[in-house]
Amino acid sequence: MDDEQAAELAVALASLAGREIGPDEARAVVAHAHTLSPGRADVIWSRHRRAPRTVPLRDYLAMTLRFVDRGPP
Repeated sequence: MDDEQAAELAVALASLAGREIGPDEARAVVAHAHTLSPGRADVIWSRHRRAPRTVPLRDYLAMTLRFVDRGPP
């Protein structure tokens, strides 16, 4: 998926989570997803499983974009 599609997906996912983000925030999420290491994504996922409300939206969205971009195993 290209960055534009990823930004659109980030906006849609944020909306599903009950939050509105604009194009600038969506681009920031995509940039964050590009720099997110697998280890950091695992930390975010573990934290989200234990206490979802403690995970910043940008981290959650970036982790989700990484997961979606990876495709099926």
